[in-house]
Amino acid sequence: MHILAKLGAPAALVVLTGVLATSAAAADLGYGGGSVKDQYIPPMPAVGNCYVRADVGYSGSADPDVSWPITDAGTGEFITDHVRNIDFDDTWFGEGGIGCGSGSRGFRGEVVVGYHGERDYSGEPGLWYPAAAPVEADPLHTTITSYTLMVNGYKDLGNFRGFTPYVGAGVGIAYNIVDDVYFTGNPALVNQIHGDSDLALAWSLMAGVGYQISPRTVIDVGYRYLDLGKANSERSDSAGFVNPRVNFDDLVSHEVKVGLRYHFGAGDCCVYEPVK
Repeated sequence: MHILAKLGAPAALVVLTGVLATSAAAADLGYGGGSVKDQYIPPMPAVGNCYVRADVGYSGSADPDVSWPITDAGTGEFITDHVRNIDFDDTWFGEGGIGCGSGSRGFRGEVVVGYHGERDYSGEPGLWYPAAAPVEADPLHTTITSYTLMVNGYKDLGNFRGFTPYVGAGVGIAYNIVDDVYFTGNPALVNQIHGDSDLALAWSLMAGVGYQISPRTVIDVGYRYLDLGKANSERSDSAGFVNPRVNFDDLVSHEVKVGLRYHFGAGDCCVYEPVK
């Protein structure tokens, strides 16, 4: 104020006008989270670079490619392995992990373990006894459960008034568990083929947005395309006979999830939020 007084009224007015204009421009550019007429709470420190996370979500299953070889009972010749009229249920999933990054305009990496709940599967294999015209209605059933271990990488695209959009990709392994395979509607198929468990390559593509709700906490909402690879049944059945394996390929899902990231420490910049 002493400096403005020494400048005189005209010069002081020019200086004050310049200061206000600069402040308004900075606010409109997002430095203050809004225009100068907004009221502000004290600045929120930027979250630290390392974090733990937990997520839950909904997994919409695509129909997998399923095969079960069928041979002619009389000649033993291969007929088909195509399973049709597939119905594969959706499920829920939960995940937890730890990661680190380089700020809202940098890269993040994380390691995450996950669980996908049981998904009921049904489908119709080829004709068992073609000449006898067997009942075909929905004879093959099982459930599939999956565990995952993924290494994910993200690119944060900048902070826009507290929102940080991102894109990402992941690779890892899936442990897919197939339950016993049983049949209905076909009197020729009375035994159950034993289930099996397999490790498979898994990969994913992701996009979403994070929003800082406290100095250490970010809420994360996102979409993921997830490929869990393949799975198989065993060959032995409940009567001790040997059968072809039931093969499940392209266990793919489209998923939406919501979770929290709890960050350690705080950065050296701040996130400003307007009071609504």
